[in-house]
Amino acid sequence: MSKLTVQAMDTAAAMDEIINKLGPDAVILSTSKINGKVVMEAASGALPSQPQPHDKNEFSRILSDKMLSTPNKNAEKIETATTLPNTQEIQNLQKQLFQLQGMLDGLFITNLDGINQDLSSNSRVTLQKAGFSPKVLDDFKTSYLGENFHNGCNRFLSDLSAHLTHHDAVSLLAKKFIFILGKSGTGRTTMAGKLTAYLKETYQQKDIITAEMATGGHRPNGQLQNFCRLLNSQAFTIGLDTSAADFNQIKSTEVMVVDIDLPVIQASKKLAEIITGVGKQNIGIILTVPASTSANMIEKTIGETKSLAPMVALTKLDECDLSAAEFSSFATVNAKIGLFSASRSIVDAPLFATEGVLMQYLSENFDYKFEPQASSKGLAV
Repeated sequence: MSKLTVQAMDTAAAMDEIINKLGPDAVILSTSKINGKVVMEAASGALPSQPQPHDKNEFSRILSDKMLSTPNKNAEKIETATTLPNTQEIQNLQKQLFQLQGMLDGLFITNLDGINQDLSSNSRVTLQKAGFSPKVLDDFKTSYLGENFHNGCNRFLSDLSAHLTHHDAVSLLAKKFIFILGKSGTGRTTMAGKLTAYLKETYQQKDIITAEMATGGHRPNGQLQNFCRLLNSQAFTIGLDTSAADFNQIKSTEVMVVDIDLPVIQASKKLAEIITGVGKQNIGIILTVPASTSANMIEKTIGETKSLAPMVALTKLDECDLSAAEFSSFATVNAKIGLFSASRSIVDAPLFATEGVLMQYLSENFDYKFEPQASSKGLAV
């Protein structure tokens, strides 16, 4: 008896692969779900204590004999003993249930809003298959209701882009302080370096100060210092105990870019304190979120910074693409995307988000979901 473990998007696909490799008499040993995929273990033939099934219609016979049989009204004696199904019957029942589950996995349940006359290429079903969440599809249903397939999908992506885009991202450059927060490894320090370089080139008459805020005893960020050396400037360190009043000493001809090397919740509390002392109009706040972030982590991180309403910077777009599930999470928590950035070069300036840029990204990355012949092109940043 040989064993086989397969991974597939759903149970039906896993069953097909098992049957192709082990034959129709394969026995399912276990089924689980890991990272969104069905993991199924099977063995060829019957288990050691199980005889091979021989009747393909055994399930129908069991159902008929044991569940659908009509009691005999004329019987003088009602039989109270119950006959337990044997191993062969259980095995056949298991196979039938897995086949039924596979067929159900291929079904989509939608309300009347998702139905139009062009049922062969329905916009809502296609968008749901692409990974957009039911909540987002409900929130933006007016985009595709009454539209044909292509128009419905395009209008949905356009309206979603408008909802997600920070419509005044460039105003960040007019702020006296730009604070960048995000978890470690999200491209936060690289964003600080990129913004420093961009501001130095754009506002040559101003002094651009680059600093790192961290807890006491923290070693200076070597990466940030290296960035500043390339830009012929210096990276300063700001202690967590620095009062908001100290920030008011920054001159009007100076702009400070601060890389906050603190946990997001702690950074949010410190920023709320600084905003009180400096004034919200003088502060720009960026939250770095890499393209590899999961949908659940996006909602959690945005939730931790909700009171600050930060501008989201999508980072590491040269390493990974965002999926429909992630964009659904951004829309659900009303996040506003203001910057796009790659991670491999400090020289390349971040790209400010516009509806057109975000629409281009969405269209090119999800076009293959609508047209199988098309390819994903990604966003050049």
